[in-house]
Parts: sequence; structure tokens; C-alpha cells
Amino acid sequence: MKKSVRIMALAMALATVLLVFAACGNTLSGTYVSEEELGSNVTMEFKGKKVTFTFKVLGQELPELEGTYEIKDDEITFEFDEDEIENDILKAMVEEMTESVDFEKGKDYIKIAGVKYEKE
Repeated sequence: MKKSVRIMALAMALATVLLVFAACGNTLSGTYVSEEELGSNVTMEFKGKKVTFTFKVLGQELPELEGTYEIKDDEITFEFDEDEIENDILKAMVEEMTESVDFEKGKDYIKIAGVKYEKE
């Protein structure tokens, strides 16, 4: 009797662990920065399913852009609340950023739509 209770308890614990890992999905954490070109670059900070973008364009920083993301297979999709965006440049950028694009994750980098971002 005691042995079957132990086996049942172990099976339930294992099932719980598997469910927790399945619920986590594919997420990123940390800060990733693109290579700076002509005084411009992109910084992305990932926390769970949330992402914060900071854009530097010709040496000038734009307001932060917050949204969510989803990674499925080898693609990433970003979502933003477009009603919250007041900057016209960011509005134009968001229109292009909401489609699924190629995604690759390496040890200390990610690639999104062919652009490499190094982890800080």
C-alpha cells in the first residue's frame, strides 16, 4: 500500500513539473542590442512575455515602446497597443513590426528578420 502511494505521489509531482514547463513556453530574458550604424540602433529588454524597445535614430533616442511577443517555431511576432503610441515615427515602425518574422536564438545573441542583436 505504501509503495503505491509513493508511486502515485511521484507521478503527480512529475506531471506538475511538466505542466509548469509547458506553460512557460518559449520566452526570452535580458537585454539585446543591435550594432550601431550611423548613430542608430535598437535595444530590446525582455521580461517574461513583455518587451521594451528603445530606438536611437541618428543619435536621438525615441520614447520607449512597450509590447508583448510570441515565439512560435522559428518566427517571432510582436504586439503593441497602437492607441498608446503618440510618436509618429514609432507609429510607422509599429506597422512594420507586427508581422511574424524569422527568429533565431544563439548562445549570446538573437536574430530577428536577419538583424543580429547581442545580449548585454
